[in-house]
Amino acid sequence: MNKKITELTQANEVNNDDIVMIVQSNENRQVKAEQILVHAYDLILTANVNAGGEITLPFYYKVGANVLQVYYMGQLLLLSSDDAGTNGHYREVGTSGSLSNKIKLTTDWSAETGEYFKFVIKGVYENETE
Repeated sequence: MNKKITELTQANEVNNDDIVMIVQSNENRQVKAEQILVHAYDLILTANVNAGGEITLPFYYKVGANVLQVYYMGQLLLLSSDDAGTNGHYREVGTSGSLSNKIKLTTDWSAETGEYFKFVIKGVYENETE
């Protein structure tokens, strides 16, 4: 199976760069291509974030849809299954399937002013209630 992946630039937001994924159907073993728009955002903290504190993101994502990657100071963070950080570093804020522009740190760590995050999101989501 071939995969063609368009490289991301180092811009704050990657506009109109598509990742083309090849998806194999289990039912009839045919292959089809889907285009997924990918954006990357940088965020430098202007205030401390306490352990368990929330961070407001400059975009929306769909909670529970595995569309968000979070990097802290260059390191990929893992989505935790609980607030204590048993198996990860952050939690998505909101109910599964809803749109959110927040994450929260697990209760076992905090972040300080001047530290930075990079967010990579697959897809485009807009909150129509605002």
